[in-house]
Amino acid sequence: MTRRGYNRISPAALRHTLETVAADAFGVPGKNVEAGLRDDGGTLGAAISVMLPLPPLLPGPGAGTPAAAGTLFEQTRAARDTILRRGADLSGLMMGTVDITLTGARQPHRPSRVDGGPHQTGARPGGVQTEPHQTGARHEHHQERRPA
Repeated sequence: MTRRGYNRISPAALRHTLETVAADAFGVPGKNVEAGLRDDGGTLGAAISVMLPLPPLLPGPGAGTPAAAGTLFEQTRAARDTILRRGADLSGLMMGTVDITLTGARQPHRPSRVDGGPHQTGARPGGVQTEPHQTGARHEHHQERRPA
């Protein structure tokens, strides 16, 4: 009798697969997700940490677009269901418990102001004058004259 061989999926490949599935489920970059694997009573258990982006705090372009449906807990429950289903489909393994930890939030990258903003010197609308004072290589201090 001849053995035909076997298939083996490394733990690192499983972890990376679950991280990618979780990043997709939460709509975040893969670098914002970490996963740990464990035996969960004969099934594949996972502990997933996700860093979510902060929602915009000030109105800006696209502020009129609706927010994601549901509360944060409802979104997390939906993401867990997606991770369980897609994780089992991609790995071929029975998925057990998936624990999700939201580890924090990070402000998404915003483009710099192009209008000069508060760092612009000279006259401003309304007659207020600003004078920059250089205090170091990377610091600026602005003084404004205010009406009495």
